Amino acid sequence: MEVKPKMELSELSSWVVSKGLELGADEVASIASYSYSRQIRFANNEVSITNNWDSVSVSILLKKNRRILVSSTTDISRESIEKLLRGMVDAASVVREHESYAPLPEGPFSYATLRGVYDDRVAELGEEAVDYVEAAINSALEAGAERAAGTLTATRLQYSLSTSRGVSATHRKTGISLMVRALADGEAAGMGVSCGASLRDFRPEEAGGKAGELARMSLKVVQADAGKYTTVLGRPAAAVFFDIVAGMASAFYVDSGLSCFTDRLREQVASETVYVYDDPLVEDGLGSTPFDDEGLPTKRNTIIEGGVLRSYLHNSITAKRHGKKSTANAGWIAPHAWNIIVESGNYGDEELISEARNGLFVNNMTYVRFQDYRAGDFSTIIRDGVFKIENGEIVGAVRRLRLSDNVLHMLKHVRALSRYSQQISHWWMEWGTPSVWTPRLLIEDANYTLPAR
Repeated sequence: MEVKPKMELSELSSWVVSKGLELGADEVASIASYSYSRQIRFANNEVSITNNWDSVSVSILLKKNRRILVSSTTDISRESIEKLLRGMVDAASVVREHESYAPLPEGPFSYATLRGVYDDRVAELGEEAVDYVEAAINSALEAGAERAAGTLTATRLQYSLSTSRGVSATHRKTGISLMVRALADGEAAGMGVSCGASLRDFRPEEAGGKAGELARMSLKVVQADAGKYTTVLGRPAAAVFFDIVAGMASAFYVDSGLSCFTDRLREQVASETVYVYDDPLVEDGLGSTPFDDEGLPTKRNTIIEGGVLRSYLHNSITAKRHGKKSTANAGWIAPHAWNIIVESGNYGDEELISEARNGLFVNNMTYVRFQDYRAGDFSTIIRDGVFKIENGEIVGAVRRLRLSDNVLHMLKHVRALSRYSQQISHWWMEWGTPSVWTPRLLIEDANYTLPAR
């Protein structure tokens, strides 16, 4: 049974702002949201668990005497929220002044009308979800897998933002995401993904078929030693990589010493073939939104253009610190990307394999761990379809290798990109970008290691 707020979300967020000001805050922003998710898990070719979740929550940003506090609650009774607000006002007397204090943006604003971000078919998804799962499983088996597992998640979200500086805005969106992992034996695995805000480009059969095909291809194993290889990154792996790039473009992580882009604005950080944008207005984007958490109208921002780092992503606080204007990427604490768009290239998928000549194809990257965030040094487990390329053809699967390289080194060695881009979102994208639209990449001289025995 769905739980819905007793008052409208806009009324709730507006009341929180009014009450916070009444209790002595200088500025208040509030986001009241309602979310509903339906998830189906499947394993060994069968649906194993079906879950439904829904919740109402309130998030609060409160400023007083140049102090800034953030909190949230799922107890939306007026008594509970008032108690929370009183505690935040009291806490403002003991926390430090913010060194880069900036007021909230002065509204009201006009916002773009987004297309393709709310689909009634996703919002009301019922037993058809099981049909999508079964279609993916059958495609995986037909492509050569013995078993398939994964998750399908459909969500709908509605939220209302109110601020004490004249912002009152609401938005709603849906999302559907399917991840399929297929196995042809204990280690021969493949992965396929399909996702979007609507069913427009949702292709469960394609995701299952890709996972099954990669699993079947992984049955033949060949030897590969540690060293440097020209590498073709599949779209799931490329999405993980550009999720890192997006995270490191956040001015919060730059200022925290967790980014290899620190002090590199207007420098060549990638090859001239690399163009990366954040576009919160794209149709069917899982992260699309007309306004950020401070109420500013969102817009397309260029992060990397022809390999040159053009901008960090800012909220009001980081923009003040850097002497810039907000890029409308708030995050009250950390600015972040909405939808990362990697500009595609001129190659077909198989042409990239031929172009690699002798190297590796890596479909997915997982468990990325950094040895040095500031330098960009990392290592990651590669899986779900890792193959050796000889004379422009895949000759067999490779096991045990780890990708151990550097973000800047890989960006600077991108030589080619495929024509076809796909929206990707999966749980290995640990920096939190909602979606990455990416082609396949060809990267020269990527470094691989073997685990110590």
